[in-house]
Amino acid sequence: MSKRTSRRRKRSTSQTLFWILSGLLAGMMVISLIIVAFPGAPTPTPTPLPTWTPEPTSTATPSPMPPTSSPTSPPSASPTVKATVPVIGPLPATATPTVAPSFTPTFTATPTATLTATPAAVKAPPGTGPDFTFAVCGDSRDGPEVYRQVLASVMADGGEFLIHTGDLVDGSTEDEWHAFQQTMAGFTLPFYPVPGNHDGIGDQNLEGYLRYSGAAAAHYSFDRGLVHFTLADSHNGGVSAAELAWLRGDLSATSQPVKIVALHHPPFDPDGTSHIMAYGNEPFMALMVEQQVDYVLAGHIHAYVQGERDGVVYTITGGAGAPLYTADHPQAFHHYLRVSVQGEKVTIEPIRI
Repeated sequence: MSKRTSRRRKRSTSQTLFWILSGLLAGMMVISLIIVAFPGAPTPTPTPLPTWTPEPTSTATPSPMPPTSSPTSPPSASPTVKATVPVIGPLPATATPTVAPSFTPTFTATPTATLTATPAAVKAPPGTGPDFTFAVCGDSRDGPEVYRQVLASVMADGGEFLIHTGDLVDGSTEDEWHAFQQTMAGFTLPFYPVPGNHDGIGDQNLEGYLRYSGAAAAHYSFDRGLVHFTLADSHNGGVSAAELAWLRGDLSATSQPVKIVALHHPPFDPDGTSHIMAYGNEPFMALMVEQQVDYVLAGHIHAYVQGERDGVVYTITGGAGAPLYTADHPQAFHHYLRVSVQGEKVTIEPIRI
């Protein structure tokens, strides 16, 4: 073989390798162009953070005390009922209000200035005072027909005002509060309710109750004659430490010789059932003795029950319309209480409906 032929073969081999490499490079460039022209699924873009922070639904018990008040601060002898309005925060972003803020109550049930502490300069001597009568009822939910009879009888009975021991409605819905307002239409006496366990919504929010019931607040107090009335909040099932502190402050500040406390849940049942406070029973009863409370008015048990413990008279009135507890209570009948006050003497009488 000649040297020229060998050079030709070497040149041919080199050219072949060159064209193969050039072809591969060109192919890779074409593939790259195709990828650029026809991209695959885009990489997901992270969702931006929201510009607002949703409020979680609170599971805590709403505080009955405003941020600017001390639970142990004594009530003042002012011309208005002493009341502490709980702070009602905004509803969660996903919630729909269950009560219409534009709804106007059809009756006036605000505490009036006539039921206030008598100034010390003109206060009657101990053991004497104006005689008066008032009424007490409880658990009117589910029984508007009976409750209307209670209201009519109370107005005809000569009482000055009505205390309601709670459970005004069943589920605290907008429709129920509207119906309650209609039932109360025409009732002309001052009306003083306390909240029951059926008067809250969801996590026991009292917004509807405070808007439509006529209550001054979740808890409040007032004086009439020689009696100091303290209306407490047990709607969450019992009496919390904060509520006990408020009770102690309110009761220790008054100089009235007769003290009456009203709330929804009784701390015990003289008939022996367990349908009572879920917590705070013993501290509550100890406080009643400590503060020399004379009478406790409660509801929750749909019957008339009365008993005494450590010198305190406990009266349960839950017969204003709710289904009666006839199985465990011998005096389960529809009724309200007529309470007569003569100086420091108090007489409680159930009035059947």
